[in-house]
Amino acid sequence: MNLSVVPDFLAIGGLVLVFAALLRKTGQMRPRYWLVGWAMILVHIVAQFVERNLVAGPAADAALAVSLSMLLLTSVAFIWAGSDTRLAWWRDLAITLAAAIPDVAFFVLAAYGAEARFAYLLCTALGLASTAWVFRRDRRKPSWCVPVVVGIYAVQAMYVWQGAIDQALNWMLFWHYLAVAFCFYRGATGPSVGVAFTTVSFVAWAAVFPVASVLDPWLAGWGIQDEAWNLPKFLVATGMIFTLLEEQIGHAEHASQHDALTGLPNRRVFANRLEQALRRARESGGRMAMLVIDLNDFKRINDTLGHAAGDALLHFVAQRLQQGVRAGDTLARLGGDEFAAILPEVADRAGALARAERLARAFDASTEFQGLQLSIAASIGLALYPDDGQDETRLYAAADRAMYASKVAERAAPQGDADPEPA
Repeated sequence: MNLSVVPDFLAIGGLVLVFAALLRKTGQMRPRYWLVGWAMILVHIVAQFVERNLVAGPAADAALAVSLSMLLLTSVAFIWAGSDTRLAWWRDLAITLAAAIPDVAFFVLAAYGAEARFAYLLCTALGLASTAWVFRRDRRKPSWCVPVVVGIYAVQAMYVWQGAIDQALNWMLFWHYLAVAFCFYRGATGPSVGVAFTTVSFVAWAAVFPVASVLDPWLAGWGIQDEAWNLPKFLVATGMIFTLLEEQIGHAEHASQHDALTGLPNRRVFANRLEQALRRARESGGRMAMLVIDLNDFKRINDTLGHAAGDALLHFVAQRLQQGVRAGDTLARLGGDEFAAILPEVADRAGALARAERLARAFDASTEFQGLQLSIAASIGLALYPDDGQDETRLYAAADRAMYASKVAERAAPQGDADPEPA
């Protein structure tokens, strides 16, 4: 009995369990497709084991067809994992499998040793149509994507016309896994070591098919085992896990620095940036301003309409305030209904007041929540460095005092009713 693939079965089986655990932890879409892909690789190995332990005949041909088809479908699942299309995952899987049917049929014909050239050419034409349709659905596809697909299938048709079916199979597997590398890199949230490592590993996996075919006649006596060609698979799995780890670390770091409701920098980040802005102002001899923004009567909205309405209003206010800040400014939520802004490099108090007025216009708008128009006023306090304070504590205290003075003045001379009204 040929047991050469048993180590691969154990290793890939472990990977399937790992990705199943990661999916349960993260709930992300990509690990779901990665899990489907690695499960297919596991089926590929099982079919390979069966094929190697059967005598030549229909049963062995069927096992070979399953083995090759799973190898192809794995690449399709990985390609879809990098796609920008986000439907219900079962629908994505059905679309993926349906689009790959012509290519799978090509592999099945080759596994059974079919010699009908027309059948291979028909599968090639249908594969071109379905693959081009899949790529056209991707909203982020490059303009050259579909013409490249046409060229790829033209090369496949050329191999078929020449009767070189084995070369056509290697070509199909090569370009599929090369497409996986491209889609993985393009679908990544950003460049990182894990993304680069996994992309290169996918390229190495793609290169295995033509390289092994070309070198096979010269390496037959060298004792190179299948495990050597399987190395890129394990590099890819390592890269995927490392990429997920990088993303989780990035999410945790972002969460530690930003407010969960509004996405704005939190108090800790604001304090660090205020310190940096003050240091730059001292070194340059310039001025910078700090604003403290407090929503008026926000507690009343929370008490009368509930916290969900309050959260909706805070999120809306944060979005509106962001439209009023410039590149280089810092807007943060310090907690509750209190926001703050750092305005570096202001010329004088008049310039700082003009920029504060721009932020005040954020409160001229309203947002709808459950049929109610929510609007609110705010009190804004301004402190200017170095006139009102020369360090973080004094500057914040000055801005806070100015904010409360503004609030008292507004209460003494109300500007209008801030109650929510029906839409």
